[in-house]
Amino acid sequence: MNPLNETLFEVHIADYLAQSPLYNQRQSSQFDIDNLVDREMLEHFLRAQTTAWQKLHTHFPGRETEAVVGEINKFLNRGDSLLTLFNKGISIKGARIRFMMPKPVLESEETDNYQLYLSNRFSVVRQMRYSTAKEDSGNELDLCILLNGLPLMTFELKNEGTGQNYGNGIYQYRYNRSPVNRMLRNCLVHFVMDNSFVFMTTRLNGEKTRFLPFNQNSVNPLIEGDYPTAYMWQDILQADSLLDIVGQFIKRYNDEDGNTVVIFPRFHQLRAVRKLRQLVAEEGPGHNYLIQHSAGSGKTKSMAWLAHQLANMTNADRSPIFDSIIMVTDRIVLNRNMADDVVNFQTVAGTVKDIRRGSKNLAVALNEGHRIIISTVQKFAFALKDLKRDTQRKYAIIVDEAHTAIGNESAKDLVNALSTDEDLNNLSDFNPNEYEDQTDALLAYMQVMRRMMSHISYFAFTATPKDKTYALFGVQEGPDKGKAHDLYSMKQAIDEKFILDVLANYKSYLTMFELIEKDPTEDQRKLFEEKKALKVIYGELNKNAYIMLRKAHMMLEHFMQHTINKIGHKAKAMVVCDSRRAAADYKRIFDRLIADNYDGKIKTLVAFSGEVEDSHGRKCTEANMNDGNVFDDGIREKFKEDDYKILIVAEKFQTGFDQPLLHTMYVDRVLGGIQCIQTLSRLNRCYPGKEDTMVIDFRNDHAKVQRAFQDYYTETTLEGDVDTQRIYTLKHDVEQWNIFNETEIDAVVKALVTQNGVNGVPTILKQIVEERVSPLEESEKDRYRKMVSRYVRQYGFMAQLMDFIDPDLERFYIFCKIFYKFLPYTKETLPMEILDMIDLDKLRIQMSYEGQLALEDEDQTLRSSRIGEPGQKKPDNELPVSEILNMANSPFVGLLNENDKILRQIWDAILSDPEVVDAFHAGNSYDILINIVREKFDEKVAKEIEKYYNFAEVLERDQAFSLTLVRKFVDALAERTAQTSNFTYDEEKLKEILSTVLKEDFEVLRGKLRSFKEIVDTFFFTLNEVSIPQLDGVDGLIKTALNNVYANTTLGLLEKRTYFNSLVAKYEAYLKKLYYLINEDDVPRNPNTPDKAPGLSECIFAFPCLKSLRYSTDEIEQIFSNYLDLVRQWRNDEVHLSPNATVEEINAALKVVVSMYLYVVGSNITELEMAGKL
Repeated sequence: MNPLNETLFEVHIADYLAQSPLYNQRQSSQFDIDNLVDREMLEHFLRAQTTAWQKLHTHFPGRETEAVVGEINKFLNRGDSLLTLFNKGISIKGARIRFMMPKPVLESEETDNYQLYLSNRFSVVRQMRYSTAKEDSGNELDLCILLNGLPLMTFELKNEGTGQNYGNGIYQYRYNRSPVNRMLRNCLVHFVMDNSFVFMTTRLNGEKTRFLPFNQNSVNPLIEGDYPTAYMWQDILQADSLLDIVGQFIKRYNDEDGNTVVIFPRFHQLRAVRKLRQLVAEEGPGHNYLIQHSAGSGKTKSMAWLAHQLANMTNADRSPIFDSIIMVTDRIVLNRNMADDVVNFQTVAGTVKDIRRGSKNLAVALNEGHRIIISTVQKFAFALKDLKRDTQRKYAIIVDEAHTAIGNESAKDLVNALSTDEDLNNLSDFNPNEYEDQTDALLAYMQVMRRMMSHISYFAFTATPKDKTYALFGVQEGPDKGKAHDLYSMKQAIDEKFILDVLANYKSYLTMFELIEKDPTEDQRKLFEEKKALKVIYGELNKNAYIMLRKAHMMLEHFMQHTINKIGHKAKAMVVCDSRRAAADYKRIFDRLIADNYDGKIKTLVAFSGEVEDSHGRKCTEANMNDGNVFDDGIREKFKEDDYKILIVAEKFQTGFDQPLLHTMYVDRVLGGIQCIQTLSRLNRCYPGKEDTMVIDFRNDHAKVQRAFQDYYTETTLEGDVDTQRIYTLKHDVEQWNIFNETEIDAVVKALVTQNGVNGVPTILKQIVEERVSPLEESEKDRYRKMVSRYVRQYGFMAQLMDFIDPDLERFYIFCKIFYKFLPYTKETLPMEILDMIDLDKLRIQMSYEGQLALEDEDQTLRSSRIGEPGQKKPDNELPVSEILNMANSPFVGLLNENDKILRQIWDAILSDPEVVDAFHAGNSYDILINIVREKFDEKVAKEIEKYYNFAEVLERDQAFSLTLVRKFVDALAERTAQTSNFTYDEEKLKEILSTVLKEDFEVLRGKLRSFKEIVDTFFFTLNEVSIPQLDGVDGLIKTALNNVYANTTLGLLEKRTYFNSLVAKYEAYLKKLYYLINEDDVPRNPNTPDKAPGLSECIFAFPCLKSLRYSTDEIEQIFSNYLDLVRQWRNDEVHLSPNATVEEINAALKVVVSMYLYVVGSNITELEMAGKL
């Protein structure tokens, strides 16, 4: 007999458990398979409930247990669960029957509840017969555990000494155990266990049964004198542990598709929640905890378990340890999973209050003391005005994505919202009466609101903690100092196959190119800063329409040949773009390629925030580009549909997005550090049939990607302490520039904190900037601005860790924070003219790496002394174009040849062909133009076949790609035909023309508005004034349009109509800029649609002068009311005026739209003056 046989393993476990508290060992023959009960054990527990047993005896004398058994089986036959029986019991003839008694935490052993707890009996049964059906006859389970006579969990055991392991046990459950068997169907969990590994499932589903790991680590550590899996019977399966698991952790609910699911915690989830419970019980409120669990490891469920269990924890006097549990996130849309889990886990209706939308709702929930509250972190600042803050409470704050969710100001807002005067009085080092100056006392109060408070505990969850995350939430002392309180590493998750290794199949492509000078002799006279010039060149290459087309074709070809066949033809892909414009362009390119080459076989969706113009000047939003006008969370739902295979994203859905069918990611943006991990980890979710993933990267060096993942592969430790004294050094670094003085600081801060004299603050700050900052060299301005920024950022962080109060630091922070906004942003002036001096001559997109990016099993270290260290800017060399091109081309020297020449030469030849030019000016149909260009295209390639040999081969092999290129040519030529030549811009001349053309129309407003000359001057002032980059971009387009339509006498009708459309489209953006100049804030969102960016309607509503026009009875104002209605009508009509509009109609329409620009600025000159802009 093999001494290492399976029976020995089985006996060892059963004997150990049988000797444990509240355990016994029973025989399979004592279990009634048909009724799913061991009557003797059930009756033992029923008799311990003396009152209930007496009632049963009254109604069912001599048949008490049988009556209960009958009701149990009726209950289960209705589709209810043993979990409900264990946790809630049932009523029979007025007798409340329990089937489990959790351990009373705060009761003595003499109480009835404690005695009933001691009556619980867990029975371990070896070789358990589980069926009387013919097909299952003779089948036995290695182990089964009953709770008070009812089946709880089953086990298949494998002793590795027999040559078998857990894989054989999984096979047995999948193929030899019927998923419809009554007992197996009703047991709450099934385990497979060998000497080294443990796996479990809550649902048998034949060969599709999915088992999850339940191990302590990638490899369970050795245990002296026992098996590595001994933690199961020594800890997990002990009676108190199982009572806790059944009562607190196993959850059963219907998912969004209506299917019943049973959730059993993974080992790391159970460990983390229990560890946090224990720490809270020992330490009480006022401590912080960091949980570092890998992406895709079930953090949302861990947070849900934790929230409910913290809500139930009490002190010895039965008062709650925490009055409210607040779950915060920085995203409304993508944290629906978290909210769903928390709601699904509740056992008492109304426990959870989901108020991710509406700050007033948050204030109501906090005022009423709801037990569990879900909110976005941004809501707390807006809720402050509605909070009573009169009841002292203790809070547990559970933070999702802790490395980004809580910033410096949002942390202060949280503390402020959740603290009362009584909380502040409990601080030993805060006494507002010790400050003679009331402002100092207020500043001390504000500073205290930044620190960690004794009535608030933070539970921070993240897969990728930063150094600051460790400093704020990590272990603060002891041997584990600088580490997370609980770790489930990426390595363990991959080893256990709970997530997929997204670096296992990684392919990167290098865009190889050669640039040439157009005029080498002339170009030598001009020098460019090396780094800036290269930035311009690389940026243009990434936006190049031909390169994007090549990449899109490669992506789509790969998807249709490979990805589409994965996961049983269910696989999906994501395209990650570097800008919103790129996402919009890729969406149109993909849709065209799919329609032309694949008969519309698949569909795409695009996700980006707000509104953006694509490369053709079309306004794009999620709603107007996606089917069904879906946006935000609607995209997530739409992407679940089978037709939608590719999701194109820009800064959206790259974190917190859980779609297990995502198989392939096409990356066309630079990713670094945490962002790289978060983005690529969207692929790592497991799904039946999903065996691998694929990353195809067009922009990143594979070695840098590898390094980014290495930092979070195993365990990371923060070494050293954060020296909060260093904030004085950072303050000194700003002060030594001697830019502002104490008097100015006091004046600004007092005005801001007391709200008295705020209007004078901009004047003070502007004067400082003009007199003392403006004279500095550009490099010095940039350096100074970064110093101020560094103090603001580091103070916000360090103030959370400071154990002292110094109002001067808060005063300096408030001043610098507002002053920073007035400092001239040394906008990087990029030498865009270099693009006119060079040509892209050759191009090849070539694979540079293919294979697995292997990670090392090595722990990582961060140093606290590095937090906040500024980078040093190095001087830029000035070089001629030829040398800059040599640097840009240098990586590919010798790798490209004449066969890699691309379309520039063909493009130039077709553009100069008189037949093509005449055809476009003649207004031929699109199909005719396609045929003409296709003929010329083929002719040019054939004429110089030796030059384009490789390219010709590509065209011959892929006719669809060839046709797509021709269409691109036609679109570009059409756009080129519509463009006008560069026209000199003379602003003073343009002002004179506008004054002449429109002055008469504004004469009717004399007395109501300023002089027309002042209106025109102010209008151009607003166009030239700097606000923020996303709004300033509209200025040049408006000026170019006005200059051409009013000063360019050679402008054709088509071009004039184009500029009219541009002015209509830009009116909304101009209103946003004007509003920002007046209010230094964005146009308010519509409260009915808070997630939607403000549109034209919101912009009009933001200006009283425009808002009032609709209801005005004044004859003069009615003229402008009609004008505004026309602008709105044109704005909502994609084509604006009819293509057949006459010159007179276009001129009249131009007069209307330009008048509305001048009307709104004329009505707001006073407001601009009050804002200090004029």
